Amino acid sequence: MSVKQSHEIEGSLKECLRELSTALGHKDFHIQGDQVVVNDGGKKLVVDLVYEGDRKLGSLDLPMTQVNYEFTGYSDGEVQDFMTHLSEHMLRSGGG
Repeated sequence: MSVKQSHEIEGSLKECLRELSTALGHKDFHIQGDQVVVNDGGKKLVVDLVYEGDRKLGSLDLPMTQVNYEFTGYSDGEVQDFMTHLSEHMLRSGGG
């Protein structure tokens, strides 16, 4: 069974991949194009990044990326813990 979540992040694909890679830290992962695959002891996380273009905010053009997560083999608590860790990391690094 898998759990899917998604959200939108302010940033380019390159910026989002960099932040996600940093947040994953010690986990076993690899990047294929705009997708990150995490192998986690019999569990799997697939993260797809989809660039949505720039959003106008007054005179600013903000790059926006849709981030789709698919957790396979994770409990609801593990999914929540990961999403909390990612959110805290993105806030510390200035994203999201």
